[in-house]
Amino acid sequence: MQVQIARRSAPVTQAHTLTAQRIFELATNAYSLYLTRNSAEQGQLLKSVLLNCSTDGVSLWPVYRKPFDLIFERAKTEDWSGSADLNCGPVPLSGGSRY
Repeated sequence: MQVQIARRSAPVTQAHTLTAQRIFELATNAYSLYLTRNSAEQGQLLKSVLLNCSTDGVSLWPVYRKPFDLIFERAKTEDWSGSADLNCGPVPLSGGSRY
């Protein structure tokens, strides 16, 4: 059990950082990359970007894994918490601070 805990609390490696950086770069540049590629490369880019999507031939929708599927379902119904909004105080009219 201690080994499992140690694995889960392992520090972020340079490989993790590089992967995250590449994902952000792809998200930022996907459109321009798509426009400058040939057909085969465009197909590969679409496969990479749409890896977690499903289609019925007409529509395309994301497929969420746990726990993100639960977040998505709650977002659709606006059922974010079991209680009222915690910030229910009045909004200042003049743009100044309430305090």
